[in-house]
Amino acid sequence: MHVKRYLGIIMLTLCLLLVCVFFTSSAFPGSVRAENEKLTAQNVNQAAADEEAQAENLAVSWDTAGTYGPTEGLYSIKGNAAIAAAGVELQNTVIDGNLYVQPQVGNAPLALINVIVTGTLYLHGGGSITIRDGQINHLEIANPANATTVFTEGGAAVWSVRVKSEGQLVEKSSEDYLGFGHVYSSTQDTLTLSGHFPTVTVENLKGAVNVLSGYIGKVYMESKAAGSVLTLGEHVHVDVLDLVSAVIVKGKGTIGLAVVLADGSELETDAAAYEFAEGKSILVGGAIVDATGKQAVSLGPLDDVVLNPGSSTVKQLTVTPQDAVVTVKSSNTDVATAEVAGGALTIRSLAAGRATITVTAEKAGHIAAQQSFTVTVNTPEMPKVVLHAIDNLTLEKGKSGTRQVVAKPSDAEITVSSSNTEIAVAEIKGTTITVTGKAAGTTKITVIAKKSGHTSARATFSVTVKAPAPPPPPPTPDFDFTTAEDGIVEPGKVLVVVTLKVNDPENYIVKMSDGTELVRRFDNVFSATVNKEIAKKSNVRISKK
Repeated sequence: MHVKRYLGIIMLTLCLLLVCVFFTSSAFPGSVRAENEKLTAQNVNQAAADEEAQAENLAVSWDTAGTYGPTEGLYSIKGNAAIAAAGVELQNTVIDGNLYVQPQVGNAPLALINVIVTGTLYLHGGGSITIRDGQINHLEIANPANATTVFTEGGAAVWSVRVKSEGQLVEKSSEDYLGFGHVYSSTQDTLTLSGHFPTVTVENLKGAVNVLSGYIGKVYMESKAAGSVLTLGEHVHVDVLDLVSAVIVKGKGTIGLAVVLADGSELETDAAAYEFAEGKSILVGGAIVDATGKQAVSLGPLDDVVLNPGSSTVKQLTVTPQDAVVTVKSSNTDVATAEVAGGALTIRSLAAGRATITVTAEKAGHIAAQQSFTVTVNTPEMPKVVLHAIDNLTLEKGKSGTRQVVAKPSDAEITVSSSNTEIAVAEIKGTTITVTGKAAGTTKITVIAKKSGHTSARATFSVTVKAPAPPPPPPTPDFDFTTAEDGIVEPGKVLVVVTLKVNDPENYIVKMSDGTELVRRFDNVFSATVNKEIAKKSNVRISKK
């Protein structure tokens, strides 16, 4: 079955290999129970570790309802962040770390509009989460208190999803966008899917996955998924179903290829093609089907490819029987083309983007085989503007200083700004920055160099404006100093006489270091009785009134 997939489907960085080991719950009930208990313990331990990490490493937490983030542009947060209240809408924000939706959100809805999370979005709370545009590197649903529904809209891209509690994933994006990438179901609760999914892996005992509508490229029923039930809606199509353990597949959906690696699985409806491990069989509509019961073309798995524009690569095809007719189709011939010749598949890249290459092997009287893989053609990296570092500057209030800007290429447009124009202002003419101090303090000058077709550059330097120095104190006038003990009857004291050599003695105050003020007797002569120990010329203090 050919399914038109979106132009922007994103390459998942891990290519899953076929798992060649299996077990069944009916054959090994004790092992199943032990494995289930082990997985449950691992989930509990991991959840505790996540909670501890978020408590210690939060850069920001939104604790009250409201809309956060700019209406235009992007706001960047370095580190982990958390949403800890109902009624939060986050927009136009880049989180370089993890984003935690806390249990305090309860069953309330949450909206992430054009939000980029480079780490993991942990859903420990929230009833419905809408992700519109933006990009989530990893998403983990671990919300045992509430069933959680996640919607993707617009150009949203969620690279991978791990579901540890009851949840629903609904892709409302157009077929031109990714929506959800690889989905891992690690819960015994029910996971419900609607939309287009590149890969889904069921890896927990007796899990339940209901696919209501859409398309899944590959479904992996791992060795730990024994006893799980996969239900496919009437209009659901699965390209490849890997049965590594004994599971039940219900519903009227279609399956392109069923890879049977374990006994005991059941299909309600027939798959278009089968691959069997040696000696394995499957129950289809109540009848046993094995390698001798249906003839099918076998086509080896094909890994995803990453190329630079204008390059090519060759894959060797493994097809059984060898005389099967192999055809190939690209979902986006503007991005990449593919052709088959002599058992080799040649892929050529044309322009940046992504395309799904579908290889089909057919032979009369056989079930056709089909494999799909993603070709990602890298976007050429833009050249960068280089801006040299600029030294800090110290100024006096009212004074100006300059700094030179060195940028490559030299015709880059330069702009400058001050973080506090009350302290200092900056302007640029040519490659010279002139900074003028306005008030004492420190401010930061930001220099940005831009050129069309280049990545811009930024540099900053500090400007410190010094406060003006206080005026020097007036000079001490010359004076004569004498002492006399005649006529002094108070023990331990003497008469101090200071004669100022100034023309305006009436404008001066004369004191000793202990605070005793000398009285002006006549003209330039000041005197007072003071203690002998301070009756020294060095202890005289003269100041103007």
